[in-house]
Amino acid sequence: MKLGPPVLSSIAAAAFALLPMWPIGALAQGARMPCHKATEVAKHLGNKYEEAPVAFGLQSNGNLLQVYVSKKKDTWTAVTTFANGISCIVAYGRKWESLPYVSTDPKA
Repeated sequence: MKLGPPVLSSIAAAAFALLPMWPIGALAQGARMPCHKATEVAKHLGNKYEEAPVAFGLQSNGNLLQVYVSKKKDTWTAVTTFANGISCIVAYGRKWESLPYVSTDPKA
């Protein structure tokens, strides 16, 4: 049975709606993370968790990896975004700590 875009969109929407109910340890147990339009993921993280992007980088596969953090709620979420504009939550948790940049240049 092949699932078309309307069915897949419904499944993704349902998974995204259930995100707040997933336990923090679900990723370690091999659970699938929700994917949705990048703008919707960012909007949801901002509205529900008061998270904003604090770091980003390009992954070796060309995807954009972003980390969203809320200092107020003490939560963080790692999101990968594909070239087609779909973002997937790949990890989330509590107690994010940012470290100052330390140069590895021996002359520094």
